[in-house]
Amino acid sequence: MTAIQDDAVEAALATTQPRHIDLARTLMQDIREGKLRVGDLLPTEAELCETWSLSRYAVRQAVLKLCNLGMISRQAGVGTRVIADRPQTRYVQSMDTLSDLVRYAQGTTLQVSARRTIQTDDAHAALLRCAPGAKWLHIAGVRHGGDSATEPIALVDIYVDKAFSQLPGLARTLDTPVYTMVEEQYGVRMTRVEQEVQGVLVDGEQARALQVKSGSAGLRIIRTYFVRDKAIVVTTGIHPASRFSYSMTFQLTQTAG
Repeated sequence: MTAIQDDAVEAALATTQPRHIDLARTLMQDIREGKLRVGDLLPTEAELCETWSLSRYAVRQAVLKLCNLGMISRQAGVGTRVIADRPQTRYVQSMDTLSDLVRYAQGTTLQVSARRTIQTDDAHAALLRCAPGAKWLHIAGVRHGGDSATEPIALVDIYVDKAFSQLPGLARTLDTPVYTMVEEQYGVRMTRVEQEVQGVLVDGEQARALQVKSGSAGLRIIRTYFVRDKAIVVTTGIHPASRFSYSMTFQLTQTAG
């Protein structure tokens, strides 16, 4: 992490509420100076509340900032542990509406490594919500954060129903979601998207491709795109937990009565 990047992190911390930012900055400085070393546990929430005269909410906000910087990790029943002495590169995907998927893809690039038609076995049929033996286009690749020289964000597999797989826009590098290509080519509109997020361990060839240690924690995100009740496109992405986080916002409304 360069001095310029460190300054940018400090500037980001300085733009929000000062009380919990002061705590976040102090904890960061203690980690940098070795007062809290990699592997050490931070003081408990109760201890930080008492020492800093802060609410639990404020303490949790400070801790969350360092978690988002990849410097500490929280584990239920154990505590909050230092995992790095400098902020780590992380890609944050924020998602409120389906249109955010378009912005996400346009802010990244998918380097396609394979493209072929498959005939589904039982495992693929379960994933793709279809009968065994159905034909789908399978696209595999590695997603990067806008610059292919950067560390990869995810290993990606995209499946398109064979009936919707003639897509002239497909290339070795993609920065547009495949589901939008299907919509434009075939004049359909996706009516529903289902998403599942799974915790996984990244091993073997996947770990080498993502440039992480074998056995590292990861997230697998599965999205299934429907036209009415038929699955048309399915995407899966395996992300290293150390450099990816996923943010969603839910707007709550009051109901009558």
